[in-house]
Amino acid sequence: MLRHQINPSLELRLLQPTDAPALHALVEAHRQTLRTWLPWVDATTKLSHSQKFIAEALRDRALTRTFAAGIWSSGQLVGVIWHNRIDWANRVAFPAYWLVPTAEGRGIMTAACQAVFAHAFTQLKVDRVIVAVATQNHRAAALVKRLGFTPISTLKNAEWLYDHFVDHHIYQLLPPTAPSAVSGRA
Repeated sequence: MLRHQINPSLELRLLQPTDAPALHALVEAHRQTLRTWLPWVDATTKLSHSQKFIAEALRDRALTRTFAAGIWSSGQLVGVIWHNRIDWANRVAFPAYWLVPTAEGRGIMTAACQAVFAHAFTQLKVDRVIVAVATQNHRAAALVKRLGFTPISTLKNAEWLYDHFVDHHIYQLLPPTAPSAVSGRA
């Protein structure tokens, strides 16, 4: 997925080295809020950190077909969506995503996830998408439920978040044609 126009004001674009200043500025501007649920924020303090993230994402894309896309709303970078990894042997995608608070509540992340997950099923041919959501992150849990994910387990002390562990709910999304997914979709 190099570029995907979702609607006239919303698009996903593969992050490029030239996007590093915008990405760095976005993290800087929203550092306190992003840090609530994202464990990498404190380690992302310099432009070089954003440059490294993009360079590694482009390298991974060449090696594994994963990608990191900027979420652009009305021409402004407002978040990122990417595959942390794809387990090709088992055809499972493990995406990650974040959106700045000023862009929340407008359906942006729902639309971005729908596009990326559809791409994962149709182009990458994965059999499932798995996400982990901190049990207290109610906004993220509402998103995955709205997208049709089903809970499959809970992991205690799944992630160290700065000064404490958080538990994760694990959710899965099956392709629309999967037998167990057909009955649960409108």
